[in-house]
Amino acid sequence: MNFVLRAAIAAALLAAAAGPVQANTLTIDATLFLQEDGTTFDVWKIDMPVAGSFSVNLLAYEASQSNISTAGYYTADLNGDGELTWLDPDTHWYLDDGSANPLSAANHLARCDDIANNCTAVSNSTLSLTSLTQAQGAADGSIHFRRDPAFDITLAAGSYQYVIADYRLTDAEAAAGINAGDSFSAPNGYVDPILDHGDYRITFSSDTLHFALNGDTITVSQVPLPGAAGLFASAVLGLGLRSRRKSMLA
Repeated sequence: MNFVLRAAIAAALLAAAAGPVQANTLTIDATLFLQEDGTTFDVWKIDMPVAGSFSVNLLAYEASQSNISTAGYYTADLNGDGELTWLDPDTHWYLDDGSANPLSAANHLARCDDIANNCTAVSNSTLSLTSLTQAQGAADGSIHFRRDPAFDITLAAGSYQYVIADYRLTDAEAAAGINAGDSFSAPNGYVDPILDHGDYRITFSSDTLHFALNGDTITVSQVPLPGAAGLFASAVLGLGLRSRRKSMLA
């Protein structure tokens, strides 16, 4: 293999490695409901064939403060549905051990309620979670100063369950399937609030992972480098033919 061919192959490999990183985002709109004995909560199953890291950003509380007399108070229809709801999200991560009900205290891995509050940094062999800042959390349009949680998380390969509830859900309530005695709370002083349901928008994002939604299951997988193998093969083939042609002409 001559010098030109070797140099071209090296250049092709460098170009493939330096190609643009594909950003991947999954956004889900959903609703929790008031029932006679409390409020519902949602469980999103997270399937991780390989370990990886991604960001989670939750948008829900459609007021800038929890009291209308607070300076700077305002409301915003964050999801554009023509109504204001007041879900104060409380989120939890559980290990899915394959049992009939993995939402138990023994499987509880982490909780993230408010940005930089009730969202303690957690790090162990299974999970690592760190709250984002208020500015980072507001990137999705959230207007409350901290109520909508946003965090970075790293998970080992395995199966998990991510729970989104209204404040506050205990392990016992998660196992029982109802946020017992809970109700949605509007800002103090707000007139005619909607209190029978609460909407939320959850966004998963990563530069290196792909999110696929099927029902209530989110599969998180690595993103292949598109075109890298083809680029290398084309470079080798093209330069190989060129080298052969030059040899024949000689």
